[in-house]
Amino acid sequence: MKKPRMLRLLGNPEAASLVSIGALTAVRWEWPSVGLWIAAVLSFGGFALQREQLGVALPALGLFAALMAGYLGSILLPVDSVRRWMGADLRRIYSLPFALWFGSSLLPILRGDPFDPGALLLSLMMFVIPTVMVLHNRASWRASEGWIVAGALAFLLIPSPLPRDPVGWAFRVGAGLWPIPFLLGWPSSARGRSHLLFFGAVLFLWYAVEFQRLPEHPLVPGGPSYAHLAVITLFIWLLILAGRFPDLGFTFRWTWGDLQAVAMNLTGFAAFALPFGLLTGFIAPAPALPHFLEALIRLLAIYLFIGLPEEILFRGTLHVHFQRVLGWPPLRTLILSSLLFGLAHLNNPPKVGLYVILATVAGFFYGRTYLQTGKVTAAALVHALVDWIWSVFFV
Repeated sequence: MKKPRMLRLLGNPEAASLVSIGALTAVRWEWPSVGLWIAAVLSFGGFALQREQLGVALPALGLFAALMAGYLGSILLPVDSVRRWMGADLRRIYSLPFALWFGSSLLPILRGDPFDPGALLLSLMMFVIPTVMVLHNRASWRASEGWIVAGALAFLLIPSPLPRDPVGWAFRVGAGLWPIPFLLGWPSSARGRSHLLFFGAVLFLWYAVEFQRLPEHPLVPGGPSYAHLAVITLFIWLLILAGRFPDLGFTFRWTWGDLQAVAMNLTGFAAFALPFGLLTGFIAPAPALPHFLEALIRLLAIYLFIGLPEEILFRGTLHVHFQRVLGWPPLRTLILSSLLFGLAHLNNPPKVGLYVILATVAGFFYGRTYLQTGKVTAAALVHALVDWIWSVFFV
C-alpha cells in the first residue's frame, strides 16, 4: 500500500531535512516579518487580556495570530510551489476562503452571540465571490464578464448601510458608476490584455471594506475586526492564485537605498503637506502627545492595518495592473493611480476637497517610493509614517 505523502516525507530523513533547511532559510531571510508577527501578537494579547476574560481572550488571540500568520507569513511561502500545489484542484483553491469563513462563524459562537443565518451567508459570499472571479479570470474583454462585475458590485453597494449626508451619497453613487466611463474609455489596444474579473475581484474586496459590508465581528471589544483581517489574508491568497504576488515586492529585505528612498519621499510630501495643511486649517498642532509606548503601538497598528493593506491594493495591485495592461510610461501610470487613491478618500468629511488633494499628492509619493524600491513594504512605511505623524502631532 502506498503511504500518504506526508508520511512518506516524514519517513525520508533527507527530504525532511531539506524542508527544515528551506523553512529556516526563509525565516532567516525574512526575519522582520516574524518580528512584526510577534510584536503584533504580543500587543494584541495584552490588549485582549485588558478587555476580556481569559476564556474569551485566548481564543480571540489564537484567531488573531492565525490571521496575522496568513498575512505576514505569506512572505515566507515558496509561491511557485504553492501554485503548483493548488493546480486546478478546487478543494485546495477553496481551502483558505472556507477556512476563513469557518473562523468568522466560530467567533460569534465562542462569544455566545445569537445565531444569525443572514450574517453567516453574507460572510460566506464575501469570501467566495472574489475567489470565483479570480478563478475564472482570463485576459479578455467580454460583455458577460462586465455584467458579472456589475452584479457583484451591486450586491455590495445596493443593500449596504445608507449614507447619512450628501457627501456619502455622492461617494456611493460615484463608486457604483465610475467603472463605467473608466472601462468605456479603456484603450481598445489594451482590451485583449485586460482582466475584467480580476479587476472586479479587487474592487469587490475594496468596496466590501470601504462600504462596511463585512460582518462586524471584533475579536475583542474595541479591537480589530476578524473580517477585516481575514479580507487581507484572502486578498494575498487571491494574488498568489492569480500569479500577481511576485509583482508586489512583498519583502522586508530593505537596503540602505530603500530607506533613503523612504526618507526622501517622506520629506518631499511633508514639504508640501505641512504648509498646505496649516495654511488651509486642515491640520493643527495636537494639544498633547501620547505616551511613548502608546505611540509605538499606534505606529505598528497603522503600518499593519492601514499602510500595508492600502499599498498592496493601490500600488502593488492596481498600479501594476494598469502598467501591465496599458503599457504607459511609469510617470503617467503613477499619476492615474495617485488620482484614484485621492478620489478613494472622498468619503472623509468635513473638508473633502482638501483631503482629496492631500491624498492624491501623498499617493504620488507612496507610488514613487514603490517605483524606486520595487517593494510595497517600503511604500507602506512612508504611508504609515505620514498617518502616524498626523495622528500623534496634529489633529
